[in-house]
Amino acid sequence: MNTKINLQDRARGMLVGLAIGDALGAPVEFLNSDIIAGEMRKIQKMHDTLRFPKGVWTDDTSMALCLADSLLNCGGYDSYDVMDKYVGWYDNGDWSYFNSGYGAGLQTQLALDSYKTNQELTDDQKTDSAGNGVIMRLAPAIIATANKPNLRLASISARDTHYSVTAEAVAEMFAATLYAALSGEDKEHIFAALNADFTLPEYRKVYEQAKPLFDRANNPKSDLLKDLGGYCIDTLTIALWGLKQFDRPFYGMLGVISLGGDTDTNAAVYGQLAGAYYGYNALPEDWRKNLYKESEIVRIADKLLNMGQCPILRTRQLN
Repeated sequence: MNTKINLQDRARGMLVGLAIGDALGAPVEFLNSDIIAGEMRKIQKMHDTLRFPKGVWTDDTSMALCLADSLLNCGGYDSYDVMDKYVGWYDNGDWSYFNSGYGAGLQTQLALDSYKTNQELTDDQKTDSAGNGVIMRLAPAIIATANKPNLRLASISARDTHYSVTAEAVAEMFAATLYAALSGEDKEHIFAALNADFTLPEYRKVYEQAKPLFDRANNPKSDLLKDLGGYCIDTLTIALWGLKQFDRPFYGMLGVISLGGDTDTNAAVYGQLAGAYYGYNALPEDWRKNLYKESEIVRIADKLLNMGQCPILRTRQLN
């Protein structure tokens, strides 16, 4: 266990690491890994183009900051307020460089469009889809409950946009690994935390079925993880692979992005995990310096950590 890095440094690292991963991976999202191999020099210096000015992030960070904004304003998790914040981002570009919800995944788009007409979440909205949007934005909920871990908050936050047993279960798995990283656990214990103290029996079934997929993170060869889409289990596996196979966040981040596929979200999820494990000061200074609204993101992380408690205030789910 590494306790030399203090909790504030880890919390800052988690939220800034999320945004850095998003900013680095966004310009090459869904490009083939072979093409990305020729772009690595540009990636490590952060692209600077008309479409993606240096350090600009997309939906991963925007939704995380919407969640943070709601938690801080409400003093806990209020599903209706969280969704209102997401709609403000999606329609108007709140908490974004862009003037609308740039990068929103299909599952998120459908959920937000549905919310505009019916704020209640009903059984007929359940789906088998399990996009990685539920883990890309999770950091604020974990930082706010760092002193009193709450896996149920993770799955509730997932369900608001991804009403899927698999997505909810993976949100709890990722939450458990983040809590372990914040606590200074070693990499083996962080990986073992996937086998969480789940809040619902059906989540454990998802874990048991997913174990062979998570085992891909133990293989230094990355062939099985290249050019994958937005499935939450794949993204979490890629983040764990990056943590296990590299000893510095610089190399881990570039390694994750080099796999291709959903690069910005894969890197944002790795960034949360690596930021919590290595701490804020271990993230490359050039990346921190060039990150859009970096100082504001740091302040938000500090405010979340100082909340003291983050109860679930209101949900719009039936159970």
